[in-house]
Amino acid sequence: MKKIIVTGICLGLCTLAQATTINAPTSLTGYEVLSGENAYSWGVPIGLTAGQTVSSATISFSSVTLNVANSSGVGYLYADLLNLNSAGVTPYYDGDAPGDYFAAAVPAANLTSLGTQVFGSVGTTASWSYVLNDGQLAVLNSYATNGLVDIGLDPDCHFSVGGISFSYNTTTTTPHNQQVPDVANTALLLGVSLTGLGFIRRKLAGKS
Repeated sequence: MKKIIVTGICLGLCTLAQATTINAPTSLTGYEVLSGENAYSWGVPIGLTAGQTVSSATISFSSVTLNVANSSGVGYLYADLLNLNSAGVTPYYDGDAPGDYFAAAVPAANLTSLGTQVFGSVGTTASWSYVLNDGQLAVLNSYATNGLVDIGLDPDCHFSVGGISFSYNTTTTTPHNQQVPDVANTALLLGVSLTGLGFIRRKLAGKS
């Protein structure tokens, strides 16, 4: 019976692990908020303690609508991970030049492309997510040493945005260099403690 209780507690604690989600500020959401005249960087704060790394991350876009297209009637929205150490939202004028502004403006060592969303015609609305792969996570962790990571957005041409969010999970490195989830560590310690208490109670009961 004690084993069932301990197992249940451990499983319950393990399910408490949740991603931290940060929503983009209002300056990046709304009607025609992304202008083709500019590119934008969003500095996302990541609060990592000693020994922590980001183990998974997702950048999600919801209800993004192309309001004005280029001469071919198509729109593009480029997204990048940037190492700019620039907090908040910063616009960069690019005169609605075609292509990803940051690919030319930022050194390659400080930029990793996430992808390009293509809108086939004016009025097209899309929602999508970029789930970072192992290589992109390694880059993100190297950028995050200064406490934030910049997400670069370059719209060609004009877009309305319902929402943008950044979600991530962290992992803590133990002294033995073993990667274990933070909550799993707590559950393991609690399980060992409860098992030890049950053993002591049985020993005392046997002596009485």
